[in-house]
Amino acid sequence: MKSKVISHVGKRETNQDRILAKKINIDSYIYLVADGMGGYDNGDIAAEMVIDSLTTFLSNSDQFNVNVIHKAINKANLALRQYQEQHQSKLGSTLGGILISEKTAKTFWVGDVKILHYSKGKLCFESKSHNLSSELSETENSNDSVNFSKYNHIVTRSIQGNFQKSVPSYHELTLNKGDKLFICSDGVHNIIDPNTLQYLLNKEESTGALISTIDQRLQKEGSDNASLILIESFD
Repeated sequence: MKSKVISHVGKRETNQDRILAKKINIDSYIYLVADGMGGYDNGDIAAEMVIDSLTTFLSNSDQFNVNVIHKAINKANLALRQYQEQHQSKLGSTLGGILISEKTAKTFWVGDVKILHYSKGKLCFESKSHNLSSELSETENSNDSVNFSKYNHIVTRSIQGNFQKSVPSYHELTLNKGDKLFICSDGVHNIIDPNTLQYLLNKEESTGALISTIDQRLQKEGSDNASLILIESFD
């Protein structure tokens, strides 16, 4: 596996995104993007605590499955709850993660950090964000003509000390040689949507050129914190 990362502060005063790309044993890798929640206190601390807690728990696990990932997220929840009680501070973070062992990618997310899988230049999988827009569009009475995008910024799940509101979604992928995976905070996918990313992926001659193009667009157009991890499969 090979990965590249980007993280920009945008027009914010601080960057409350945190990212991790790490080999955790002889044949396993972990990739995480945590996005500290705007409007809460200490979003950067929340994102850092989530990354640290998950990395510690998963690095000491001998297997990776949905139950283990759920336990890891519960541990992070507990850490944030204890911090809130000690400091009288409300904090939280959304999360997107991928665990890769051999040719299997185990993806999980809480909130609106997006995970994308491209194979042979085509989008094969896109995670569905936990936000009010998605929930409204799924209701039986929803009208296709109604534009729910104005609710994209209202997340309905996050890691913020409440176990019931932090249940992760989970999806397993089989990787082929040349496949590409992205983990993107909303500061990225609000500017470069999955279809645009597919276009850029096929247009640019190399991964370096692709990353450079994305980086330039985020610097030019980004207002929010924007972070991504690009993972390439070579097996």
